[in-house]
Amino acid sequence: MMFVLKYLIFVFTVNFMLKDISSIPGHSFWKIKELVENQRENSAIHDYRRLYGSGQTVEEVLLTQPLDHFDAYSSETYKQKIYINVENWNKPNGPIFLFIGGEGALSNRSAYAGHHVEMAKLFGGMVVAAEHRFYGDSINDDGLHLDQLQHLSSQQGLADLTKVHNYITTRYELIDNKWICFGGSYPGALSAWFRLKYPHLVFGAVASSAPVQAQTDFQGYNEVVAQSLADPTVGGSKQCTAQVAEAFQKIDSMVSGHQTKELAKDFLSCGSLSESNDQMVFVNNLAGIFMGVVQYNNEVPGLNIKKLCNIMTESGDSYGNLQKINQMMMKTTNQSCVDNTYSTFLSGFTNQTVDRHAVGPGIRQWVWQTCSQFGYYQTCEKETTCPFSRLLTLESNLVICKEVYKISENMVPKFVQFTNDYYGANHPKGTRIIFVNGSIDPWHFLSVLKSDQVSGEVAVFINGTAHCADMATHKSTDPQPLKEARLVIQKEIASWLKET
Repeated sequence: MMFVLKYLIFVFTVNFMLKDISSIPGHSFWKIKELVENQRENSAIHDYRRLYGSGQTVEEVLLTQPLDHFDAYSSETYKQKIYINVENWNKPNGPIFLFIGGEGALSNRSAYAGHHVEMAKLFGGMVVAAEHRFYGDSINDDGLHLDQLQHLSSQQGLADLTKVHNYITTRYELIDNKWICFGGSYPGALSAWFRLKYPHLVFGAVASSAPVQAQTDFQGYNEVVAQSLADPTVGGSKQCTAQVAEAFQKIDSMVSGHQTKELAKDFLSCGSLSESNDQMVFVNNLAGIFMGVVQYNNEVPGLNIKKLCNIMTESGDSYGNLQKINQMMMKTTNQSCVDNTYSTFLSGFTNQTVDRHAVGPGIRQWVWQTCSQFGYYQTCEKETTCPFSRLLTLESNLVICKEVYKISENMVPKFVQFTNDYYGANHPKGTRIIFVNGSIDPWHFLSVLKSDQVSGEVAVFINGTAHCADMATHKSTDPQPLKEARLVIQKEIASWLKET
C-alpha cells in the first residue's frame, strides 16, 4: 500500500533537512545542532520566497519497503517517506536529483530549498528526497527495540534507494534519465556509496562533508577544531587555542584533585560532579560548545569562532573565560543550570519509544550505527593537539556500545574495518563523484581531499567554510570561495548531463 498526500511547501516547517553527524557528545552539542537546524529551516523559507516568490507543490509519499532487503524469506516491511517536486522538471527527459536523508527526520524543505534545488531549476530536474530508514516517520512502532535495530545499516539504506529509484522510474515512465544524488555529512557518504555500489542506477554523486573513512578513535576531529580556533581567517588565533587548552588542563587538575564541588559551582551544574561518569558528561558538555560552534561556524547569527575566541582571550584568566563561555551558551539555550548527570545523558540512547512528533536527530539509532559500523568517536586522551579534557576517552564511548547495544568493545573496530573494506574508506576509486569539504569542518579529516583524474573523483576544498556549507541556497553575502565552489559543482554536473 502507498499513501500519497499533496500540499504546498510552506505548510509544514518544523522538521529538518540536513542531519549532521557527531559521535556521542554532550547535551550542549545537541542544543547547538537544534539551533542550527531551526535557523536552516527559517532561512530556507525566507530564501525561497526571496528567490522564487510563491511556493512549489511538493508531494509526500509513504513507500512500502522490505525491512530486510537481503533476506528473501522475510516478509516484514516499513514505510519510507519520500518527497517529490516535479515543478522544474523538463518532462520526460530531464534529470532526477535525489536528495538522501540521514540520521534524523526529513522535511519537505529537502525538495524545495538548497543548492541541489537551484541546480534542478537550472537543469530542468525533478527533485526526489528520501528519508533514511529508522528516522523521522520512516520507522515502525517497534523500530527502536534492539532486535529491530539490526536492520538499520548503510547497506540497507542504500538498498532502500534502489526501490525509490524503481518507484520513480515506473511511475513517471522514465527511460534514460540521468540520476544525480546529493547528500551532506553521513548522507554525503551515502551519496558517494550509492554511486559506488549502484553505478547502473545513479550517474553521478555530490558528497558534501562526507566522512567516507570510518574510524573508531577519531582524534582528528578535535585536531581540526584546534586548528580552526587558531585560524585568523575565521576570527581565531593561536592565543585562543592556547587559552582553551589551559582552561581544560585546569579542569582536569581540579577533577584529579577532587575539587568537584568548586567545579559544579563555577560552571552552574544542576547537580554534583562527584561521580566519574558525571565528570565525563561535564567535560563533554563544555567541549561540545567549541565542537558545535566550530562545526557550524556562523550558521546561527552571533554564534561563531570569532565570538568564542574574543571571550577566551579577553583576559589572562583562561578558567574564568571558560566560565563566561559556559554562561553565554546557557543564556543562548535558555538554561538556568547545566544537566551533567550521566543518567540523563544515557536516556537518549536507551529510550525505545518512537515519537513521530519529535524533532531533532534520532540519538538511539545513530549511536547504534556508530557502534555497529562507523565509530567516529571524538577523543582527546592521547598526546595530540586536542585542546580539551583528557577525560574524553575512547573507553567512555565504547562502554555505551556494550551497555546499551550489547556490542563489545573489541567488536566495534572490527565493524569499522568491515565498513572501510566494503566501501573503500577515503580512497573509494569511484567515478563521477564530487567530494566537497570546508577547511573549518572537522569532518573533512575523514573525507576525500584530492581529485583523482584517473577514477574521475573531484575534490572541492573550500577555505573558511564549515559543515555542509555548500548545500545551502546561495546568498549574496556568501564568501567568495563558497560561491566559486558552487560554480565548480554546477559546472561538473553540467558536463555529466551532456554526456551520452
